[in-house]
Amino acid sequence: MSDPFASISGHVQALDQLRSQLSSGRLAHAYLFVGEAGLGKSTAARALAATLLPEAPLGRHPDYWEDDRIKPLSINEIRLLPDKPPEFHELSLQAFLNLKPAVGTRRIALVANVGRLRDQDQGVLLKTLEEPHPHRVIVLTTPSLNPFVVLPTVVSRCQRVFFHPVPADDIERLLRAGGVEAERARLVAGLARGRPGWALRVAGDDEVIQLHREWTRRLEEVFGAPADVPLQVAAELDGSQMAWRRSEGEVEDPALFAIASWQIELRRRMLSSRGAEQGRWARLVELSYDTLGYLEQNVSPRLAIETFLLECRKAS
Repeated sequence: MSDPFASISGHVQALDQLRSQLSSGRLAHAYLFVGEAGLGKSTAARALAATLLPEAPLGRHPDYWEDDRIKPLSINEIRLLPDKPPEFHELSLQAFLNLKPAVGTRRIALVANVGRLRDQDQGVLLKTLEEPHPHRVIVLTTPSLNPFVVLPTVVSRCQRVFFHPVPADDIERLLRAGGVEAERARLVAGLARGRPGWALRVAGDDEVIQLHREWTRRLEEVFGAPADVPLQVAAELDGSQMAWRRSEGEVEDPALFAIASWQIELRRRMLSSRGAEQGRWARLVELSYDTLGYLEQNVSPRLAIETFLLECRKAS
């Protein structure tokens, strides 16, 4: 059998786990693919489903059910006996799983980002996970195991498969294989923060390149400037992030994007310098990763960015 995951970059441990289970035929009834958006969780889930349902393409296979929309799922799309018909699917998830396979040997369902479901709706899904039908496989994805995202009871009923950031070199090779020009592929891979899905999605978007150049220019303004300049840049970035939090859709977190852009510039300066100067740039690269860590914790984003940029101000 050919490798169903051959086109997916990285995730050696996760994909080897799935390959082993496919080979042995000992599949879990429910999987929870865990990892940041854009890493390839849904792509891997579809590759798994396509291997289990070879009779027809997934898009028109009667034994495949998928929901990967950004909008929340309604309760009518989950439960077996809705008051109203499903809004998007021909069958609710429970109704789909209750039917016998139509042409294949299994029925497969994918629910991307299960955190879109409210707690009470995850509770309805939990009943399906607790009483699995034979020859059914459910794949859920989530960016986090935080109990405010996915209920611990849902987590406990699934076999977890962890997806981690993919090395930039692997993403660059993936983009080059897709026809992206070398310099652009290297830049997008550096901005991707280990997410091949994001890199593939934006590889042809000139606005992403322009935004990178703009944040690089703002960082250059900080070097050796009066203290009010980095504070102003931090205030602008904090305002952009607050607007992003209020928005909907797959727009990139502006703070994370800006820091990724700054890391590319800082590494360039580090590699082109020597001695004590190189050490200063290396320390700022290290501090940039510390700042990313602070942004993931309960720390004021503006304070974290101000601290980082004030240190950058002293660099030259």
